[in-house]
Amino acid sequence: MIRAIIIDDEPNCIKTFQNDLKMFCPDVTVIDTCQSAKEGLLSIKRNQPNLIFLDVEMPWMNGFEMLELIDKEINFQIIFTTAYDQFAIKAFKVSAVDYLLKPVDSDDLIHSIEKVKKTVHDDGGTQNVSNLLQNNKTDVKHQKIAISNREGYDFIPVDKIIYCKANGAYTEIVLDGNKKIILSKPLGETEEMLPAELFERIHHSILVNVHHINQYKKTTGSYIIMNNGDELNVSKSKKEHLLIRLGVK
Repeated sequence: MIRAIIIDDEPNCIKTFQNDLKMFCPDVTVIDTCQSAKEGLLSIKRNQPNLIFLDVEMPWMNGFEMLELIDKEINFQIIFTTAYDQFAIKAFKVSAVDYLLKPVDSDDLIHSIEKVKKTVHDDGGTQNVSNLLQNNKTDVKHQKIAISNREGYDFIPVDKIIYCKANGAYTEIVLDGNKKIILSKPLGETEEMLPAELFERIHHSILVNVHHINQYKKTTGSYIIMNNGDELNVSKSKKEHLLIRLGVK
């Protein structure tokens, strides 16, 4: 049985969550509900739950600020709840932290709980949240992206990524030192996870880190040379925007 706490400043959201969990997720028992981050901190310490449903935007102290104050010895899984906010969603994806959009869809809720069941006894969720909080405090080029492996996640600094290349339903990520990682997401989803300040699509199948571009060549077709020596074609439709990005136009 999963012991859960719901932390949300909106009573209607709490009530809806409780009803949905009772109906669709009988393995989850709600042991407490809190309408502020302060109440949530006290409840977590007192009840030591397996799972927290945490609203991102709350008055006085938001969900991220609350997590900074939690005793790091307490281990639990977190599912963030939020109204649609592109920045927040991107942060969750980059850090491999689970989230639910309000109003919460029952299928999404069931899927999230199934993931929690597989990880409720390990500390992977805590590690991912730590990465999320760190990313929120650092410059984009020092942020890290969570990439799953057989044992959990690798946290890769985004500035170490030279470029990403589509490989069917997967993405091949080329890192400094020519290390390659296969990510089980298509290139479009990978692009959504990476900071636009650093990355530029130069072809429908190639996404590059502009900090790693060494040269631009326009003889016999446009292409760039990355600082690891790889030559990458630039499509006609992407050429002008890339040159503007590089300060050539």
